[in-house]
Amino acid sequence: MNLAVRLRQGSLVIGLGSLVLLCAASLFNLWFIDSLHDTAFHRSQIIWLVVGLVGGGLAAGIDMAFVRRMGVPVYGSLCVLLVAVLLFGREINHSKRWLELGPMNMQPSEFMKLALVLVIAEWFDKRRATKEWPLSRLIQPLLIVGAPVVLINLEPDLGTSLCVSLIGGSIILYEGVRKQTLLAGLLVVLVGVPIAWRMGAVRDYQKGRVQAWMALDENAVTSKRSARASQSEQALWAVGSGRWLGRDVDDARTSVLRHLPFLYTDFALASWAELFGLVGTMALFGLYLGILWWALYLAHHARERYDALVAVGVAALIFWQFFINAGMVIGLLPVVGMTLPIMSYGGSSVLTVMIGCGLLVNIALRRRATV
Repeated sequence: MNLAVRLRQGSLVIGLGSLVLLCAASLFNLWFIDSLHDTAFHRSQIIWLVVGLVGGGLAAGIDMAFVRRMGVPVYGSLCVLLVAVLLFGREINHSKRWLELGPMNMQPSEFMKLALVLVIAEWFDKRRATKEWPLSRLIQPLLIVGAPVVLINLEPDLGTSLCVSLIGGSIILYEGVRKQTLLAGLLVVLVGVPIAWRMGAVRDYQKGRVQAWMALDENAVTSKRSARASQSEQALWAVGSGRWLGRDVDDARTSVLRHLPFLYTDFALASWAELFGLVGTMALFGLYLGILWWALYLAHHARERYDALVAVGVAALIFWQFFINAGMVIGLLPVVGMTLPIMSYGGSSVLTVMIGCGLLVNIALRRRATV
C-alpha cells in the first residue's frame, strides 16, 4: 500500500472518527443537561442521530451527478419554504423559524446552508473563464446568497443569516476574487451595517444584545443584570468554573447552569466546559478540527472541481457555525442564537451536518478522487 492510499484512508478515519466521538459527546452532554431540568432531549437526539446516519449514508452512496442536478431544485424549494415560514411558521421567542409537520418542527434555514453550498458549487463549476473573479461577474452568485439571507433575517434569525452569508462568501473567496472586489465588499459592509442598524433591519432585542456585549448602553447592561446575570455572563461563569479538568457531575448540577436558558441548544458548550474544563474543551475543539481538516484535505486532492467546492462549502458550514457559537459562549461575540454542530439538540441542524459529512464520504470514495 503506497503512501497516497494510506493518507487517503487515514483522512477518512480521522474525519469519521471525529464525527462519531462528537455524537457520543453530544449524547453525554445532553444527558447531563436533562438531569438538571428533568427533560429527555438526549433520547430525542438519539433518534435524530440515527435519522442523520441514514441521511448521511444515502448522501455517501448517491451519484454526485445526481447531487449536482438536485442542487437548484432543492434550493428553490427551500426558498419557498422560507416564505412559508414567514406566513405560517410557528413563533417561538418572537421568532418564526419552524414549520410544524405533525409532531415535528422543520427549520428550513438549516437545510438552506447545505443547499446553498450545492448551488454555488455548481455555478462556479460551470464557469471557468477567469482565475480571479471581478465584481461584475459575481452579481449572480451574490444574489443566490442574498435571497435566503434576506428571508432568514426576516424571521428574524440574525445568527443563521450571518452564517449563510459566511458560507457563501467562503466559497467565493476560495474561487479567488480580485483585490478591488474585496475592497468593494469591505466598503459595502462598513457602509451597510450602520444603515441596516438605523433603518430597522436589526431588531431592537438584537441591538440590545450587541450593546450589552460592547457595553455601549449602560441601561441595557443594567437591565440584564437586575435580576440575574446576562446569558453571556452566566455562560462565562460556567466555562470558568470548569478550570483545567472540569467539575464533578454532582457539583456541576448545583452550579449556575441551572439558570442558563437554552442550555441544550445555544449554550451546550457551557455545560461541556464546566464538566470537562479547559482540557476537555480543547479536546472537543480538536474533534471539530479533525472534521475540518478532512474536508479541506478532500478539497485539495479532489480532481473534480465541483467536489472540491462542495468539500469547502461543508467545511465552511461546520466552521462558521462552530465559530459563532463558541465565540458567543465565551463572550467574544454577542449572543445571536446559533447551535453548536452535533453537540446542540436539534433535528434540522443534526440532519444538515450529517448529510454534509455523507457528501464528504462520497467525495472520498469516488474513484476519480486522488491524493
